[in-house]
Amino acid sequence: MGIVVKEQIHTIHCIGHSLGGALATICGEWINNSFKRKPFIYTFGSPRVGLYTFAGACTSRIGAEKIFRTYHKTDIVPCIPTWPYIHTPNAGRDYYLPSPGIVPMAEYHGMNHYIDSVDGKSWSILAGLRDVAKDDNSVIRWLKDTTPIGLTITSIEWLNNALLYVLKKCLDGAAWLISRVFTTSFTLMDQLSYILQKGIDISKTTSSWVKHLMRKIMQVLGMNRTLEGIELTQHFIRSILLQLQTRIYQYTQSVLSKILVKGRAV
Repeated sequence: MGIVVKEQIHTIHCIGHSLGGALATICGEWINNSFKRKPFIYTFGSPRVGLYTFAGACTSRIGAEKIFRTYHKTDIVPCIPTWPYIHTPNAGRDYYLPSPGIVPMAEYHGMNHYIDSVDGKSWSILAGLRDVAKDDNSVIRWLKDTTPIGLTITSIEWLNNALLYVLKKCLDGAAWLISRVFTTSFTLMDQLSYILQKGIDISKTTSSWVKHLMRKIMQVLGMNRTLEGIELTQHFIRSILLQLQTRIYQYTQSVLSKILVKGRAV
């Protein structure tokens, strides 16, 4: 059955929570591509939807100013799937909502808490709630910081930003290449480890960023060993990335199980 867009319909809003947020993003992209109308997209606690190419194209075509991605600090769902999936918009502003603690809390994925958090607040007020902007300068400071860290929802978010930053360094800043790289028959971890290992050979500067990233990942994994004397081969990097992926999946699964037990859809 075809869909007819009436001429008098001038504004379309795509709204969703959790998986519905991901669908709202995809729907908004489809509306823009199919009917040449730029909808407004509002998501609450949405998981990541696509790769760099999708997020970039959606943001560019619809406009970051029309995409309102809202998430609680301790909602684990916006942290998955892990890299190479990223959020839309991939530039501009997202809307960070404070919530208690640094560990994921199932209740803060609930739409009732999102309604409470945004009730009576304008978008400009919500935009000012973010505590630390995760721009390139912040990522650089985080990578160089020697303060011990563990596996928390905050460290997962920082690691995703740091991995993207280092990958772009390894690809000479060509972020658009990232999505193309992850389209071969090799596994994700094979491709990630290959790019990072090649980054070591590019220059001393790029090599230092790869080492900073590996140190951070090993810290999160609770590995006390240093990188001194360790050859950063593709096999070693792949092993570390696989361990991180396993830990993050175990970590998120325990929280998601609580969400499902409480009857909330993911």
